[in-house]
Amino acid sequence: MENKVLSKEQIEQFMERGWVKVEEAYPRELALECQQFIWDKLAQFGVDRGDPSTWERPMYYLREAYDGGAFDRCNTQRMADAIEDVVGHGRWIDRGVYGIEEVVATWGWWPVNFSLGADRPWDVPKEGWHWDGGHFRHYVDSPDQGILCLCMFSEIGPRGGGTLVVEGSHKVVARFLKKHPEGLEPQEGIDMLNLEHPYLAELTGRPGTSDSAEPDRIRRFMDEWHTDADGFKLRVAETTASPGDIILCHPFLYHAPSQNHSGIPRFMCNQKTPLKARMNYARSNPDDYSPVEISIRQALGRE
Repeated sequence: MENKVLSKEQIEQFMERGWVKVEEAYPRELALECQQFIWDKLAQFGVDRGDPSTWERPMYYLREAYDGGAFDRCNTQRMADAIEDVVGHGRWIDRGVYGIEEVVATWGWWPVNFSLGADRPWDVPKEGWHWDGGHFRHYVDSPDQGILCLCMFSEIGPRGGGTLVVEGSHKVVARFLKKHPEGLEPQEGIDMLNLEHPYLAELTGRPGTSDSAEPDRIRRFMDEWHTDADGFKLRVAETTASPGDIILCHPFLYHAPSQNHSGIPRFMCNQKTPLKARMNYARSNPDDYSPVEISIRQALGRE
């Protein structure tokens, strides 16, 4: 398939590691305008942007989705083209639903990370690891989420609350789901895989695994690659970004929230990307495979 935004190297990174960052998917100034909107919404909790003493909680959740104004203007052609570079052009439900190229989508929910875990040393967590999709039953060809799109509205530096991802884990999940054609409820599948896969069992602190602490967990999971029994290379990576960037994650990629030691509140949300049809791993024209499909075919040994 022809790419409109992503380079060949970015597509290769996405297929191999399961994620890629797209810089300036929408303008920085629009992202900051949206950030101010969220600050205004946080006033309901007594939060004052200019007074850090009012930032009483480490994390604030706005379980709402927004549109209009700057949010609508963030639905850029560059962002939509980047998403479709990996899921396939013309296959995203929210683009062209009325026969036009514009994206029809809302922005939410919002986990605003002020200082999660700032009271303890930064480490690789045991809790929170999952692949997305709590609202549908999971199959290896599920259309419900073509990709996980993380949308950034603040500066996120190292140890600043950026999402942690397990590079290569999308291949492990693809092979696991292939073994369960009956489909699995999301938490059911995550719990099963965490028990049966040695690396994920250790990462998530399952019984019988070592109880590593910092700096051992950082070295074990972030500084070193692990090759599992199927030959898949795995490593935890920390994502960083600027306002207007998006991070495109494979729908099967393990990820988790991280501690924010930066003192800078982190603003981000997810963009939904349901597909118009199930993923297809037996297309008549090989050129019609999307990078998401190719990566899954590779994991299943079809490429």
